[in-house]
Amino acid sequence: MDFELGEELIALRDIARDLLAQRWKAESARRALDTPPSRMPAQLWAELAEMGWFGAGCSEAGGGSGLGVIGAALLAEEAGRALLPGAMTSTLAGAVALDRSGGAALKAELLPRIIAGSLPVTLAVEEPNGTWGPDAVAMAAQAGDGGLRLSGSKIFVADGSTAGLFLVAARVGDEVRLLPVEAGAAGVEAVPMQRIDAQDIVELRFDGVRVEAQRMVPDAGAAHDAYAVWTALVAADLLGSAGAALAMTTAYAKERVQFGRAIGSFQAVSHRLADVQVNVEIGRSLLYAACLALDERRGDAGALVAAAKAFIGETAVDAAEAAVQLHGGIGYTWELDVHLHLRRARANAVTAGDAGWHRETVARHMAHCYA
Repeated sequence: MDFELGEELIALRDIARDLLAQRWKAESARRALDTPPSRMPAQLWAELAEMGWFGAGCSEAGGGSGLGVIGAALLAEEAGRALLPGAMTSTLAGAVALDRSGGAALKAELLPRIIAGSLPVTLAVEEPNGTWGPDAVAMAAQAGDGGLRLSGSKIFVADGSTAGLFLVAARVGDEVRLLPVEAGAAGVEAVPMQRIDAQDIVELRFDGVRVEAQRMVPDAGAAHDAYAVWTALVAADLLGSAGAALAMTTAYAKERVQFGRAIGSFQAVSHRLADVQVNVEIGRSLLYAACLALDERRGDAGALVAAAKAFIGETAVDAAEAAVQLHGGIGYTWELDVHLHLRRARANAVTAGDAGWHRETVARHMAHCYA
């Protein structure tokens, strides 16, 4: 069995890395800390749409590239490496969710606009109840007036101030379903929240927002599937950030001379970098396995996604902390990019569930398998 990425995926990754290095500089992410939130320039957004990136994870029948979740994850990884604002990753996740679970009419209405870049989309799942995921959703869609009514709030909604469409997780009867809500719908209010890396997140407040029942995403498992895809892409973003922090620190360790030698030749430095490198590659294997399971719609996909997110979240934080420490005094300065990766890693490590919560998911899966 060939475990290497195919030529098409490798080309996508390399093109994304080169283009983002040219079009988006870390200085933009640094400036956003003073004037949040961090947003992508309209010109860059249009360029990404023209290249078909927002449909990378969608099927060819849905108007996408047919590269699956792994294709979307490679783009998310490069976004994390470049410290790109998260709107691309949010839209990738939303597009994949609709393509995998939406009905024909809903996909025909929304997917072309999402892939073309004219309708940024994001998921609205988390609620102020101290935990994560669709199973914790309490917001109920009440039937009335020939449709459904939503009241309540969602927190930590990524890219909520720029999204044109929210895929809102709500209880319809005994099931958690996804309901598409336009950003300009009556009764929807987006209240800015703050992240330490200045990424765009909001609290969404719903006051009797009406959704036509026939526009509900038909797949009963769509909310859980969409959340798993979103979690995998957040893990991919973390992996990209960890890789960038490692590369930055490795280069510095080769150049910085102390006691007549490059500091990378000292065991305390080289062993720390080697540990980070090993964990990055383990995380990459976990991520690709999770993406493959999602693409194949396997029963263990959720557990693999949870394992990848838990491991990579901690790896990214460790990689960024190692970068700060091994750069010495300069590592703590505002001008160096290291703190930008530390901020992003710490924030994304608890986005879509922290490591402890995901390990509980893995434990429940294992207990069920071997009961």
